[in-house]
Amino acid sequence: MSVAYLTLLGPEKDEEQVYEINSNETVVGRSSDVDFRLVDLYISRHHARIVRKNGKYQIVDLNSTHGTFINGQRIEDQRLRDGDRVRLGRKELLFSTRLSELRPFTTAGDFNKSLAHFNSVLDSSEYSGLSDLEKINFILDFKYQSGQQFSSDETFEHILRSALNISGAERGSVFTRQSDDTFRYVLGLNAESHVLSESNFRTSRTVVAQVADSGDSVFMTEGIEGDLAQQQSILEMHLRAIACLPLKGISAESDTPELLGILYLDSTNTMHALSGLDEKILNKLAGEAGNVLEKLEMIKSFEERKKFEQEMAIAYETQKSLLPHSLPEFGNFRIRAFSEPTRHVGGDFYYFFQPTPDKLIGVLADVSGKGVPAALLSSMLQGALDMECRTGVPPEKMLERVNKLMCERSASNAFVTLFLFSFDAQGKGEYLGAGHNPVYLYRASTGEIEELHSEGLILGAFESVSYNSRPLQLDPGDVLVVYSDGVTDAENPQGEMFEEERFLQVIQSNASAGVEVLKEKILEALDQFTEGMAQTDDITFVLIDAGQEKKGLSAED
Repeated sequence: MSVAYLTLLGPEKDEEQVYEINSNETVVGRSSDVDFRLVDLYISRHHARIVRKNGKYQIVDLNSTHGTFINGQRIEDQRLRDGDRVRLGRKELLFSTRLSELRPFTTAGDFNKSLAHFNSVLDSSEYSGLSDLEKINFILDFKYQSGQQFSSDETFEHILRSALNISGAERGSVFTRQSDDTFRYVLGLNAESHVLSESNFRTSRTVVAQVADSGDSVFMTEGIEGDLAQQQSILEMHLRAIACLPLKGISAESDTPELLGILYLDSTNTMHALSGLDEKILNKLAGEAGNVLEKLEMIKSFEERKKFEQEMAIAYETQKSLLPHSLPEFGNFRIRAFSEPTRHVGGDFYYFFQPTPDKLIGVLADVSGKGVPAALLSSMLQGALDMECRTGVPPEKMLERVNKLMCERSASNAFVTLFLFSFDAQGKGEYLGAGHNPVYLYRASTGEIEELHSEGLILGAFESVSYNSRPLQLDPGDVLVVYSDGVTDAENPQGEMFEEERFLQVIQSNASAGVEVLKEKILEALDQFTEGMAQTDDITFVLIDAGQEKKGLSAED
């Protein structure tokens, strides 16, 4: 599998950061749910998509506000080539299929060695004009891009120590804004840098609320004036000085800086007699602290995404394990199958069972939802079907029992569409469906296509449901096409669907050539129609016809 890299270019070599493109679709933007996050006011939340197909890479602009540029030219959709410079907002990236000397850290030792070197660079005379917090920002960027853990407490301690030194306050604390717009106490320190627990740190709620509402700083360093002087909490704590500053940054959900936290300082004595310059320094500190909070949110979303990707990997492996490792050999019938889950993993699967040497049962199911829940429900459903097949009960009774089990064991919003068929060595059998899309049967004798409709209700919705089978006869040359709606719902860049009419044309034109050719033509037609667009649903189909007996076929051959 091909791998490419995006190198984020900075003014200095040590600022270069590398992102490895290792999936078929990579979304770049400012939001916390993208694959490669770049925090920049001029980058849209979902700015561009990079699609990998057959070892080639295509970048598509997602209607971003400020555009996507390749080598200085604004583009909407363009092939990426080795050495291309990609500009998103104010960020410039180098696209490369060779990593050369820039590579992700593979061990903790590599990371620690590089971080020690990075710190020594920041301590050099070249960077002597940087504040501690500006250096922290560099280090946080460095840790984020390498995927390493970090201590947020240590970061907040730097913020508070700097603020206490500048202001001469006795105490300081940092609060971060939560999703419900409340503020969580993160850390408090006194002038001696001793940590203060939340229970021992009272604040003036009026001041905090004022700053949260207005977004403006409050400085009362030589005495508290006006209405604040009469507030009960201020009187009880004998406060004579307060400074409260908003910490602003760009979150994943906004296009402009917003309040991410609050820096609070107070004292029972007067603080330093702050000059206009001192206030500017404190405001600059608050600005840098806001940038740090922005980085902390970015790293948190990165860690959450890593956890999500791990869960998706488990779900993907669970789903793939449901598919047969090889297709059955049954008389003169030839069987081909294909299943490709979406990026977020769904619940399609196909299944075959031979209760006797002269009978074959086949199932194609589409479980609602995506991710781990869908994969687990698929696993439960397949286990139930396998158990029922072994009992030898008729297909109608089989689905009734499975439906009852699903109603008892699965969530109320979980359901399954399913098509089940069976036939003997002479092609005589039956079929029945549970809310599934129509199945197509190409008749070799007439060249026409029949539709086999699913008349039963979906599984898992209603407990008292009965199912009725209908007769099925497969004659030599006939082709049975069972598929999930991910085939007909596949979309092109214009938002149009593949739909049944195109699918029927492909079957009509190629079924007579056999299932091997038909499978390739279906995939080719989908590929040409979607033009590299990511799947919105699982694509699964099973093809069966009567022909020369084949041996040793794998499930994806």
